[in-house]
Amino acid sequence: MSERYSHIIEVLGQSTFDKIQTCKILVVGAGGIGCELLKNLVLTGFKNIDIIDLDTIDISNLNRQFLFRKQHIGMSKAKIARESVMKYNEQVNITAHHGDVKSMEFGSEFFKKFDLVMNALDNISARRHVNRLCLSVDVPMIESGTAGYLGQVSVIRKGKTECFECQPIAVPKQFAVCTIRSNPSAPIHCIVWAKMLFGKLFGPKDDSDSSTLTDLENNIIYGTEEMGNIKRDEQLLIEKEKGFKRWVFHKIFHTDIETLIHMPDLWKEKQPPTSLKLDEILSSKEISETKEEGDQLIFKLPDQKQWSFKENVEVFLDCLEKLKQQFDQSNSKPMTWDKDDELALSFVCSASNIRSKIFGIPMKSRFDVKSMAGNIIPAIATTNAVIGGLIVMEAIKVIDGRFDQCLSTFLYQLPSGKRLLMPTQLEPQNPKCFVCNRSFITCRLNTEKITISQFIDHVLKKSLAVNEPILTVGNDIIYEGGDQDLSKEEIEQRSKIEKKTLATHRLTDGTSLIVEDYNQDFKVTITIQHTTDFDEDTKKLKKQQQKEKDEKEGKITTTTSQEKEDEDKFFEIIGKSIVQPSQTATTTTTTTTTTTTTESDNSNKEEIVKDEDDDLIFMEDKPSTSTIKSTPSKKRKEIDTDESEDLESSKKLKSNLQD
Repeated sequence: MSERYSHIIEVLGQSTFDKIQTCKILVVGAGGIGCELLKNLVLTGFKNIDIIDLDTIDISNLNRQFLFRKQHIGMSKAKIARESVMKYNEQVNITAHHGDVKSMEFGSEFFKKFDLVMNALDNISARRHVNRLCLSVDVPMIESGTAGYLGQVSVIRKGKTECFECQPIAVPKQFAVCTIRSNPSAPIHCIVWAKMLFGKLFGPKDDSDSSTLTDLENNIIYGTEEMGNIKRDEQLLIEKEKGFKRWVFHKIFHTDIETLIHMPDLWKEKQPPTSLKLDEILSSKEISETKEEGDQLIFKLPDQKQWSFKENVEVFLDCLEKLKQQFDQSNSKPMTWDKDDELALSFVCSASNIRSKIFGIPMKSRFDVKSMAGNIIPAIATTNAVIGGLIVMEAIKVIDGRFDQCLSTFLYQLPSGKRLLMPTQLEPQNPKCFVCNRSFITCRLNTEKITISQFIDHVLKKSLAVNEPILTVGNDIIYEGGDQDLSKEEIEQRSKIEKKTLATHRLTDGTSLIVEDYNQDFKVTITIQHTTDFDEDTKKLKKQQQKEKDEKEGKITTTTSQEKEDEDKFFEIIGKSIVQPSQTATTTTTTTTTTTTTESDNSNKEEIVKDEDDDLIFMEDKPSTSTIKSTPSKKRKEIDTDESEDLESSKKLKSNLQD
C-alpha cells in the first residue's frame, strides 16, 4: 500500500496521508463531476467513502461519465460507480446509496458520521438541503459545479465562510400564465406554451397549468350570453368532425387567436396576432424563408436546420396524429414530455414555431428548441475533470486542518490574465443570509380562518402597499392579481381561490411565499406562521386576564386607541421594513435594521425567478457582457440548472464572465 501511494506520501507527508486514509468522506452525486471525483479520491488514497445518487444511467451520460458503459444503462449510478471505481483499488471501503439525499434516511445523524461532504449535484433543491444539513451538524462541505467550459469549487464551513445560500441564487425561470396564453413576446414563451399544450392533450387531467391553456369544446370568440353579443366559430364543429388533428389545429391556431385579436387593449402598442386556416396553408406554395445557402445549409446537422412554416405545420399534424394513437393505445395513460423523445420534441418544436409565426416572433430550429425547452448547457468532460481535481486539492487542506489555506477557484472559458484558473479568498459569512442568520419576514395569522382575499387586501395591499400581487410557492404561481390580461374564466377561477382559506391553498404554517408586483418592480418573501393569538376567543381571554390583573393592582382599566386597533387586528408582520415599493426603483435594496428584503429589477417582467423547494429567493442583476477582469468580483452569478442530470452547475460565478 505504501509503495502504491509513495508519490502521494512524498508530496504531502506521512502525517497528512494518514489522515487521508482514516477520514470518512461523503460524495453526493455520481454524475459528471462525481465520476471524476470518485476516481481522484481513490487514486489519492481516500479509503472510506459513501456515495449518494438517486439517478439511473442513461445513454446520454456515456460520453463523459466514464465509469459507466452501455451495459449499465438503467442501473443505479451510485452502485455502478462504486463497482467501477473499486477496480482502481479493491481495498477501499465504498458504500453506495441509491436514493434521494433529501429523504429521511439521510438526515443530520447520517451526516454526522463524516469528516467532509463533497457536493457533485445538478440542482438547487438538493444543494440547499445538503448545505443546511452540513451547517446544522458543523461538517465542512466542498461545493462545486460546471456549466460548459465554466466551473467553480469552494469550501463552506459554518461560521467561517459564506454558505451556499449567502449569495443571491438565480434559479430556473417560470412565466406568468397570462403571458404564455395571451401575450408572448419571445421564443421561450411559445416553447413553454407548446409544452403546456402537450400536457393538456396527453398529460394528467389534473395538471392545473395545462388545464387553463385552452378549452377545446369552447367555440366562443367573444361576447357573453348575458349581453346577448356572443360570436361563435361555427367552423370548429366542422373541423372536429374531420378528425382530431384538424380539430386541435383549428382550435388553438384559429379560434383561440381570434379571441385574442378581439381583445384590443392587448394590442395598443404591438401588432396583433394572425389567425390561421389549415386548408389555406396546405394548399399554398412554400416560399423559403431561410437566408442561408450553399455550404451553410449542407454542413448543418438536420436538427440545426430551421423548418419552413409549412414544414412546421405538416410536422405538427403528423406528430399530433401519432401521439394520439400512442395515447389511445395506452388506454389514455398520461404521458410526460421528454426532450429525448423524438416525437414529443418534434411536437413542441413545430407547435412553438407555428405560434411564433402567429405572433411575429422568430422561429427556432429543433436543436434550439431542445436546448431551450430542456434548459440544456453542454456538458464538457474536460471541465468535469479539472473541477474534480480541484475538489480533491481543497479536500486535502480541509482534512489536514489547513482551513486558512482553502480557496475558491473559478475555471474560465477564456484566459484572464493568462490564467484559466482564478483562485480567490473564501468569502465571509453574509450577515443577512436567511440560512446562516435566520433573516426573513414572518407573517403571523390564523391560516385556517383567514381567506386569500383577506390576506391580499389587508396584509399585502394595505400593509405592504402591493397593488397587483403575484404569489408564488416553490415553482408554482398560486395567485395572479390584475385583470388586464386575464379572461373571464380566469377571473372567475381567481374569485373562487380568494374565498379559500390560506391553509387550503398551500399557505400553511412554515410556507415560504414569494410576493411580486411587476407594476412596481417590487418583490418580497414572507414566511407564513400559523397562530390563534388573533382569534376573538383568545383576545377576549387575554383582555379578561389583563382586567383582572389591573383590578388586583388597583389600576383603572381604560381602552386606548392602540388597544382598540389591536382588537381589530388579525395578523402581525415581524420584521416589516419602512421601505415601500417604488415605481422608479432600479437597484436592489436590503434593509440593515430589519429582516425584510425588498428587491427591484428592470429585466423582462414576464420572468418570475423562483426556487423549487419553497425557500426564500433573491433577485440578482443580470451578468455583464464585458471581458473578464483579473480581479474577481465579489458579486457572482448562479448558473445552475436542474433539468438535465449532468449539468452540475456552479453555485456562483462572477457576474462579468463572458460566455
